[in-house]
Amino acid sequence: MGFFDLFKQPTPTPEFPTVMTMLPPAAAAEIQRGRLPQINTTSIFMKGGEVCHFVDNAILIKDRTVTSYVRKGGSYSMPGLFSGTRIRFNQGRTTPDEQVVTEQFNGVLYITNKRIIFQAIKNGFEKVHTSLTSIAPYTNAVDLQYGSTSYRLLVPDGELLNRLMSLLP
Repeated sequence: MGFFDLFKQPTPTPEFPTVMTMLPPAAAAEIQRGRLPQINTTSIFMKGGEVCHFVDNAILIKDRTVTSYVRKGGSYSMPGLFSGTRIRFNQGRTTPDEQVVTEQFNGVLYITNKRIIFQAIKNGFEKVHTSLTSIAPYTNAVDLQYGSTSYRLLVPDGELLNRLMSLLP
């Protein structure tokens, strides 16, 4: 950290919206009791023997690095030795300026006994439970890691989602 870094404006932390729940209260109570609820849904196509246990609104958070190049310096020219010619000198440098942009994608999160499905217009995904590496619950979010890919989801109750995932076989 240099001396001039003290005068830089701190990067603001993004404000995340609160997610309203659409999970039926009876289903949430079943999960709290340690039982898997069965929710009827026609929005996703389920495979043989698959049962939906969770349906709720969610927001996928993705960080993207945007690089812009800034040219600093100048140039000058002077008359050449012969008529109609000029000598040009360029001096300067191009420095990359990187900024992290946080994008939010609204969607619906479905959890069945076999898959996790995030249905959204952009950046939706479908993953099987056997490839889930880790889960990190928070009060209003959950981080799901599948190998080297991590999904950060804002949900109404991250602890409830973690409890549901621990109940699944």
